[in-house]
Amino acid sequence: MIELDIDVSVPDSFRAQIDKYQLGPATAHFVTARAQRLRCTRDRIARTPHRVCALLHMREGHVRLIQQGREALVLPGTCVLVDGNEPYDIDCLTPTTALALKLPRNWLRRWVPHPERHTARVLSYGGWNSALCAVLSSLTVDSCRTLALPGVIVADQIGALLALAVGSEPSCRPPPSLLDQLVASLRERFRDPELTADSVANQHGISRRLLFLTFSRARTTFVDLLMELRLEHAQRMLLDPRLRDLPIGEVSARSGFADPSHFARRFRQRYGVKPMQLRRSVKR
Repeated sequence: MIELDIDVSVPDSFRAQIDKYQLGPATAHFVTARAQRLRCTRDRIARTPHRVCALLHMREGHVRLIQQGREALVLPGTCVLVDGNEPYDIDCLTPTTALALKLPRNWLRRWVPHPERHTARVLSYGGWNSALCAVLSSLTVDSCRTLALPGVIVADQIGALLALAVGSEPSCRPPPSLLDQLVASLRERFRDPELTADSVANQHGISRRLLFLTFSRARTTFVDLLMELRLEHAQRMLLDPRLRDLPIGEVSARSGFADPSHFARRFRQRYGVKPMQLRRSVKR
């Protein structure tokens, strides 16, 4: 399924069983296990070849999931989405029986464009949540072997129900993440040549270290994203025929560069041509 660290209180007495069945792009894992703690770390994620999410449906027992600063208690009959691209802890507080439906991330995004926004949020009773949980509860090892429809169609039905469930619950729409807020601030302020990481961190009431860590977790940096925003803005200005008489130095300044030569150098590194060469390529 995915590489995990597993801790048990009494190793010699631990027992578990997993039965697997393929449903088109999805893989159903029917899991029965004694009490345990599962930890998915960044090292483990890096060693997992495929990016996946998991829709966990509890049958017996209950678990506590902690991911992205959110905590969820998952009881029998309810389900929760787990993001396999971010670290998480799952405490199986009692012996448990569950369905873990592994969903390829690229496929899941057809139905839920931003699955990370809905992780560690219990989908329980009422509305489309009930419909989703009912379909998941009907999946067993035996029922998977005798499905009246191809597995790919069943997977699509589950994806559609999941989209309806997360869309029908206002509580499942969390406020923008810290990363989203920081990116929004950069988009608003990148034209300021004196913009610094410290000023953005102060704007959001966080430390400089947390700001850098947030961008690092998104596999980028404050400087790289700021430079990308500035260069993209400059490129749009240079390709705009209405601005063809605007001096290159002014394009540089309006894009947040204090030094035109620095702008020209970074622009050529990014796009392979000088700013003036790009402008001349535009038909008048």
